Amino acid sequence: MAALDITLYVLSALAGLCIGSFLNVCIYRLPRGKFFSKARSFCPKCGEAIKAYDNIPLLSYVILRGKCRSCGERISPRYPLVEAMTCALFVGNYAMFGMHGLTLVWDVAACALITASFIDLDTMEIPDSAVLVLLALGLVTFAPFGGVSYVDKLIGCACVSVPMFLLAMFGGMGLGDVKLYFVLGLLLGWQKVLIVFVVSVVLGAAVSVIVTAVKKRRGEEEFDLSEEEYRRLPRGAVCAEGETPLPPKKMRFHVVPFGPFIALATVVAIFGGDALVAFYAGLLGI
Repeated sequence: MAALDITLYVLSALAGLCIGSFLNVCIYRLPRGKFFSKARSFCPKCGEAIKAYDNIPLLSYVILRGKCRSCGERISPRYPLVEAMTCALFVGNYAMFGMHGLTLVWDVAACALITASFIDLDTMEIPDSAVLVLLALGLVTFAPFGGVSYVDKLIGCACVSVPMFLLAMFGGMGLGDVKLYFVLGLLLGWQKVLIVFVVSVVLGAAVSVIVTAVKKRRGEEEFDLSEEEYRRLPRGAVCAEGETPLPPKKMRFHVVPFGPFIALATVVAIFGGDALVAFYAGLLGI
């Protein structure tokens, strides 16, 4: 491996770690309407401002053993996880596409998807800001780019999002998920967005079955509520760590945010989509 390649891999990793740290700020502040706040990062438990030397991606978490220096309370492992995920995707994008415009496109897309996924986990809503970022990427790359024609992109916009919109009208899916499928279709084209759809549905169904089985085994009370009914429950504000508190009496609900599955399926489509398309095309004799 050439010295230049090694340097670019290292730079990709460092950029991913630093940007991942910024994504943690976005994930925390966007649902609270504080994105443009000029306040420094602070401990969500004690409110103490975090010193620069305690805000080094991954390294500070290890040195502090996952605890706040000021109050000693546990720091959510989500913070290093987001940083590590962003780092891994940035390195993977460079390994996949090299010095190409697609690398930057998928780096930005990765940031939007990670942010959307964790906010969806917290609030059961996909932020419009993440959708708009992906829409902008789709428009910027609308001309034939990366081997996807504009016709494929136009078909991709509708082939999944339209059926899912109809499903959402009956409460089977959130509109945020529909919008996410729409912009991903514009970005990926119809072939890969179908891969996103299939993989996300399989993953979502598998996790839902596992969650249901675990809850039944624990003897937890179950409720069959729609997403809208779930949102109307007395839940209180989002916790400081970014975790939504349970409603009174520790009730449990079969509500699994779907955004993270769409994001994970998109990663599969980006890195393995061409191979999957070629495989199924071969099976069909196309």
